[in-house]
Amino acid sequence: MTTSYKQMFRYAVPIDDNPHLLRLAADPVKVATCTIGTMTPGVEFWAEWRHDVQLAERTFQVFGTGHPVPVNAIHRGTAERDMHGLVWHLYELEPNRG
Repeated sequence: MTTSYKQMFRYAVPIDDNPHLLRLAADPVKVATCTIGTMTPGVEFWAEWRHDVQLAERTFQVFGTGHPVPVNAIHRGTAERDMHGLVWHLYELEPNRG
């Protein structure tokens, strides 16, 4: 008999004006700024993972305050100001919306 459990995992999306495909089991619960690798600015987020839930491919992109956002985008979280005073917003792009 397998015991059900869940874990919290961290994901990162670069701030590069491009959409990024990730495989998730649940929605993001917390968003923050980060550095990916040694130099790439990004937004990190945390989402639960469960061994008994099938992962879904989902597309995320980071937008700056005041930048145009596609109509098919759903806001998933806003990060605190980064070291330069900028605020970044994580959106999920849904192909069948809008």
